[in-house]
Amino acid sequence: MFRLSAAPTRSEFPWLQAFLFMLGYVVLGYVGIRYAAFPGTFFAQVWLTSGVGLIMFSLYRRRAIPLVWFASLVINGSFALLAMPTNGVLATIALIIFSPLFDTLQGFLAWRLWRLDNEPRFSRIGLQRFLLAIIVAVMISVAGIAILHLAVGLISTDELLSRFTMMALSDMQGLFLVVPLWLALRNKASAIINYPLFFSALAIPIPLLLARFEPSLAALLFPLVAFIIIRLRFIGAALAVSVAGGSAALLVVLGLDPLHMGAGIEAFSRWSLIVLALGTPMLLMGVVLDDNLDYQSHLEARVDERTQALQDALAAANILVITDSLTQAFNRRHMETLVHDEVERAQRYHQSTALIILDIDHFKAVNDNYGHPMGDKVLRQVSDILGENLRQSDVLGRWGGEEFLILLPQINVLAATNVAEKLRQAIFTAEFGLKEPLSISLGVADLQRGESAGDWIKRADQALYKAKHLGRNQVALASL
Repeated sequence: MFRLSAAPTRSEFPWLQAFLFMLGYVVLGYVGIRYAAFPGTFFAQVWLTSGVGLIMFSLYRRRAIPLVWFASLVINGSFALLAMPTNGVLATIALIIFSPLFDTLQGFLAWRLWRLDNEPRFSRIGLQRFLLAIIVAVMISVAGIAILHLAVGLISTDELLSRFTMMALSDMQGLFLVVPLWLALRNKASAIINYPLFFSALAIPIPLLLARFEPSLAALLFPLVAFIIIRLRFIGAALAVSVAGGSAALLVVLGLDPLHMGAGIEAFSRWSLIVLALGTPMLLMGVVLDDNLDYQSHLEARVDERTQALQDALAAANILVITDSLTQAFNRRHMETLVHDEVERAQRYHQSTALIILDIDHFKAVNDNYGHPMGDKVLRQVSDILGENLRQSDVLGRWGGEEFLILLPQINVLAATNVAEKLRQAIFTAEFGLKEPLSISLGVADLQRGESAGDWIKRADQALYKAKHLGRNQVALASL
């Protein structure tokens, strides 16, 4: 689904991209605090910047520390200064110093615990690690911030747990709504942009709006989300979680709570729990569907691989069945089949065709004087020379021992005789490593009307013996 590249070096660090992420961090933080802050605080009900911070750590690793710290300082410091008349100088200084540190610590811890660098794809184990990482990171960082608020007098001891819960849910939602969608879009953005289900995702808020009038209509959200996840798998799940969770948070901020779960923090807390509780199995469903698709693709690839291997093995076996192991020319059995097929074809279409049977002269003397290994070498070389001097449509086969048969389709007897003479000269002038030149005798026969394959071969064989009888190293034409 996605791959993370190694951390960029100093010379290739994407400063423009990093600046855009920092700008997004500040803008989301400003919008969240300005329009969706908890009553009496400057803490957003959904802190989306926590997700942006983890993304920056995933991309830039430790080099994201100053980037996240500075972006957090800009947004937290600005609102801390605005609230200084209410909070006091000491609390303001503490917030300016420690809030960016805790935000940075949260992103760093989530990144280190998640170990996204070592995860080749977002699997079920990766989802478990992601959930564990953000829970631990949020618990530690938010606990630090809540204790800081208690220490500087912003909250009382009785308010510590509620402040901790409020900020933890805010940060968890930010991580939950932003990071999975970013992971899904890293390599598959076109799957949403070019896919009609993108418009289905835009329809997710509709059941929530209808629930304002009839709460049971909120149930329409589930088949819509299921449809998107089934068709788009993990990227659909991430999109559905982000759109549904973001829509619910926006409606609560606007005072349009779909299910009338209360007011203010109470409604926000309940919706946050619903988003986290339902979003987790939605993401898991998307991951499982992606895993199943990958497994199916893997199986199909293995089947294709095995099928190709079987086809290659069958082809190789077929070649072994029809070829001579020494010369790699066709063997006698296959040549007999080809000759019969050629007779039927030529007789049907009234076309001329011819065949040549040749024999290596005095080949027994080669084996006796030089040994069988040299004899085998000579046979292979003769086969190669014959093949190099034939047309692509001609067929060469080893007929037996030192004999070869050549099938010449669509050729008249004169042209076939010229081919035979060309082959004789090629063998006679070739260098075989012998003391004497090597020669061959050849018999040529063209197919007569109504002649059978056996009679045709017999006439070519008689022509061969005629050439040998006349003194070898020559071409003889078969009689009619």
